[in-house]
Amino acid sequence: MVKIAVDGMGGDFAPHEIVEGIKLAVNDFKDLSILLVGRSEELKRELQGFSKNIEIVNADEVITMNDKPREALLRKKNSSMHKAVELVKDRIADGFVTAGNTGAYMAISLFTLGRLKDVNRPGIGVVIPFKDNNFGVIIDVGASVDITPRDYLILAILGRTFLYTITKNKNLTIGLLNIGEEEEKGTKITKEAYKILKENLKEFKGNVEPHEILYHKVDVIVTDGFTGNILEKSYEGALEFTVDVLKEEINKSLVYKIGAALLKPALKNAFNKLNYENFGGSPLLGVDGISVKAHGRSKRNAIRNAIKVAYELANNNLIENFKQELEKITQ
Repeated sequence: MVKIAVDGMGGDFAPHEIVEGIKLAVNDFKDLSILLVGRSEELKRELQGFSKNIEIVNADEVITMNDKPREALLRKKNSSMHKAVELVKDRIADGFVTAGNTGAYMAISLFTLGRLKDVNRPGIGVVIPFKDNNFGVIIDVGASVDITPRDYLILAILGRTFLYTITKNKNLTIGLLNIGEEEEKGTKITKEAYKILKENLKEFKGNVEPHEILYHKVDVIVTDGFTGNILEKSYEGALEFTVDVLKEEINKSLVYKIGAALLKPALKNAFNKLNYENFGGSPLLGVDGISVKAHGRSKRNAIRNAIKVAYELANNNLIENFKQELEKITQ
């Protein structure tokens, strides 16, 4: 059995949507077992007798979205998030999922699980869709703001290994997010990072500009957490803005409404391709354990898919794959 610890109290719609997502997930995989962590009485009420491959682990405290990462780490040891991560550290669970406070999630995951050897700065890997119906990964989107040129190399290896683990594609390519394709573009740090990536990775294809990403120029896009976080939120904001503008324009005319009705299937397919719920969760790569963060607004389908991510990474030995790939650069 693959055991995944789930923070039952984290997220905007916890615990109800978390529990509903778990119910869906355990029906997807016969060898999946869930350790549901949180206030046991609340969770029992939500389960309503549903107990298939689910075990409740009591945790009295809850980390809210307003808690500071340091305080959550040091003062809420009995929280559902903390206890769930400890289950992974103690090798009781094979992975961990939460939709809770992102800052607390990163702090608790990092300091509880620790870094893998040779990893100075872990990174959050976000799966992104490409126009050709394939998908890739951006790393990092917020875990490590200040990184060194060599950290880009480690992030590239983490991102490539993660993507290989879920796709089995042996021909993955890597690019460095930058303001231009030319090697001399960028800051002093990104120029040095370019050299290190070029010298160490045969899969490296050079710089990638932001507008090229979704057109599948490369499979793995490497950047620092500050830039990656801005990029991710810009894409999310642009999509939400586009949807809002379309709705406003459609409502201005009966003709537009008729046209929108005819286009509804195509529009639905397009937006589903970009919907974060279909990807479920983003793992913190570089820590010594599988730790997956779902969006704070996640409902049952997103939680189901986040659990699926953790399950597949555990089932395909992600951490051992990391250790093997990182060992190669130190030989």
